[in-house]
Amino acid sequence: MLRRCLITTALLVAATCAPNVQAQPVMPDCTADIELTGDGLKVGVVFRCQSAGPLTFNAANDKMAERVTDVIDGTGRTLQRAATSWWVEPAKGIAEVHYRIDLMGYAQEITTVRTAVVRGGAILGMLETWLLEPRGLGHAPVIDIRVKAAEGLAFASGLPKVGDAWRLKDSTVRLAGYTAMGRFAQHDMPVPAPGSLRPGQPKEQGVLRVALLDGLNAEGRGDVLGWVRRTAEAVANYWQGFTARQLLLTLVPNENRSGLGIANSIAGGGTTIMVEVGADIELRRLYGQWGLMRELMRSGMPTITNRGTWLTEGLATYGQSIVRARAGWKREVDVWKEWVDNMPRGTAAFTGGLANATGQQTFWGGALFMLLADVGIRRATQGARGLEDCLQGVLWNGLDETRRTTVEEFAEACDRASQTDVMTGLVQNHYLKGKAVDLDELWKRLGVTQAGGKIVFDDKAPDAAWRKMLVLGPPDRPPQRVKLPWQS
Repeated sequence: MLRRCLITTALLVAATCAPNVQAQPVMPDCTADIELTGDGLKVGVVFRCQSAGPLTFNAANDKMAERVTDVIDGTGRTLQRAATSWWVEPAKGIAEVHYRIDLMGYAQEITTVRTAVVRGGAILGMLETWLLEPRGLGHAPVIDIRVKAAEGLAFASGLPKVGDAWRLKDSTVRLAGYTAMGRFAQHDMPVPAPGSLRPGQPKEQGVLRVALLDGLNAEGRGDVLGWVRRTAEAVANYWQGFTARQLLLTLVPNENRSGLGIANSIAGGGTTIMVEVGADIELRRLYGQWGLMRELMRSGMPTITNRGTWLTEGLATYGQSIVRARAGWKREVDVWKEWVDNMPRGTAAFTGGLANATGQQTFWGGALFMLLADVGIRRATQGARGLEDCLQGVLWNGLDETRRTTVEEFAEACDRASQTDVMTGLVQNHYLKGKAVDLDELWKRLGVTQAGGKIVFDDKAPDAAWRKMLVLGPPDRPPQRVKLPWQS
């Protein structure tokens, strides 16, 4: 501890005494000029990378490689494919390749929302479905992507804009998120920037980009966009600002579903979320569905490596019910019933090892871990702070979903934010050592029992004071309601 304090002090002194040197602007390693045309939604690409030696430009798989045509280098020489890649020799320090890809045909062949799918005149696809991956630079290149779309066509991405370019940085093409292109409805919703709802902070804005593909009638589109706006507001209230300064949400209608379908988030280079929406979903049912709320909650956490999926899935499972209750969409007692009914499904993950959790153990084992952390932080701080303070602090210090970290590193960042050692202690006991959890004892200490299918609270229980803060927050931070469309 002394060593850590000395190091921290030294870093603070160094930062204070350092000369005011402006950071040098990041220059791209590669540029990709994209032409999007309406003749079957073809994509033309001109790739230029600075390189002293030859590079390969690689397709994601055989199916994509077969859809790539007209491949030439900067001199106009036709390039031959070897398996799924094209070898390019640089000229005057620039490796240049031109190609076209039949994205519509490729998406129709794949037809899965996790990779690429067609709706009407638009395609939702991962960046890797149309952009080749340059290799040979020795690092993941910074790529500036400029898109020229024919009249009536549009392009949307979760990548940040730098001037007129979408910039891929700190991620490979393969790990980058979703893009939407073609004919679809775009809606840019203003959201409070991360941390901007804190008292005394400047009110800065971020943007939630919504790409809504074809498949809903006018009334349905209005209902879904209203649901997105209210859900984003409820999430921002919990995090004291939205979870990202910019985020792409793609909504994919599915006529074969009556509710929400697959929901998925990918954060390489910039956070993107995809949610399938039933084409005839009923308005009231939308607000009881988990998909969007869960993915937005996940977007506030870093990507956890070393088999740490249970941590992000746990927060999404645990936190979405709290957000819903604080928005006034769910009763506190119903949240507790959900936890009492389902958290037993997660206890086996502790004895078997959280890193080895699968299926429902991942969701409910992680949720139980978050409950333990929430109670522990409130107990350690006498109610001054809770799990939300840990999560908010980690996000505000730069560990958003686009960043990769370990379970241990996340726990340390959480403890710095909450000014406790609760999270690292839980990780030591339940993640590294596999210590079991006595769930019955936990409910007893919190003063929660279920009798005849109903939840009963005991306000004399040892941890009852902290239990009262978990769902609706502490008394000095009352929940902020978000009115539902049918409420006056």
